[in-house]
Amino acid sequence: MNEVRLPALTGESPLGVLAAIGVLRLLAEFSDDSTMLRWDRTNLTAVICGRYGSVDAVAAGLQTVVAGITDGSVLPGVAPGFPPPGAAPDGLRVPPSDLRRLSRMLLAGMESGEAAEARRWLSSLVTDLAVDDKGRIAISQFTAPSGKQSMATMLAKPLEQIQREPDYLRQALTGWRRVAGVTGEYLDHRAMWDATEDGTGSPSMRGVPGATWLALMSYPLLRTTVSSRRRPLSSGWHTVRAAGSRTYDELRLPVWDQPVGTHGITALIEHPALASIDDVGSDAQLSKLKPLGIIHVCRARRYRPSGGKSSGVLIPVAP
Repeated sequence: MNEVRLPALTGESPLGVLAAIGVLRLLAEFSDDSTMLRWDRTNLTAVICGRYGSVDAVAAGLQTVVAGITDGSVLPGVAPGFPPPGAAPDGLRVPPSDLRRLSRMLLAGMESGEAAEARRWLSSLVTDLAVDDKGRIAISQFTAPSGKQSMATMLAKPLEQIQREPDYLRQALTGWRRVAGVTGEYLDHRAMWDATEDGTGSPSMRGVPGATWLALMSYPLLRTTVSSRRRPLSSGWHTVRAAGSRTYDELRLPVWDQPVGTHGITALIEHPALASIDDVGSDAQLSKLKPLGIIHVCRARRYRPSGGKSSGVLIPVAP
C-alpha cells in the first residue's frame, strides 16, 4: 500500500479535515474502493493510503472524477436536476409534507446508482425531522446559505471554478492560493477579508476553490437528523452548555493515525465519545479517545459578523 502525504490538508483546520475526507470519498467511491485516509502524527498532515503513488496521481484521480460529471449536473454520479437548480428560493427547502413528493420527482428517471447517490446527498443536506423558522425542512449544520444562495448554487459555483482552472485541485492538496471572489461556502474563516485586509476599502471574499469543492464532497458521509430537542443535528456537531444556561453548537472533527475507509470515518465522527467529554483539547481528555486511534480533535464554531445574514463562518477553536 502506498502512502501519499497531502501537505496543504491538515487536521488543524475544519476546511482541511473536510477536504481530506472529500478526497477520500471521491477516490474510494469513484475510482479505487481500497483507498483509505489517515493523518501523520507529527504534523497532522492528511495521508492517502492505497494504489496512488504521488500527489500528482491523486490530483489526476480527482480530475478524472470531475471529468466524469454529467453535463448539467453539479455532483459526481448524480444526473442533472438534483438539487433543484436555480438560486433562492431554494427548491429543496420545502415543507415536511412535500419532501416525499419532491424526492420522487427529483429521482424519477435516474438510474439506480444515481438515485442512491442522490438519496445520500438528500439525507446529508436536509432533514424533515425538524423545521426552520419558515416551516421548511431543516438544513445541514454544515451549510450556511446567505442571500440568493441555494443548495444547487452552493455546489455549482465551486465546481465551475475547478472546471475552469483544473490546477485548483492540485493546489488544494499542495499549497493553498486564495482567489478573489471565492466565498469558501462559510467553511473557511480566512476567506473573509475586511476592508483593511483587502486594501480596496471594501470587504471581500478570498477562498480556496479546490479545497472548498473537496470539502463539499465530504457531505454524503455527514448525515443530518435531529436532536432530542427537535433541532437539526449533523454528524460531528455537538451542543455545548456554557456558563449559566447558555448553549452553543460546536463542530468536533476527529483526526486519526490508522488508515480508515469511508464507513469508518462516519463511525468516528459520530462516536459518542466525542460528545461525552468536556474539553476535547486537553491531554487527559484526548487519552480517552486513544483506543479509537484519535490523536487530535479539530473544533470549530460558527461566527456571524454584525449584519451577517447567514448562520456564520466556521472558526477553529483553540484547545
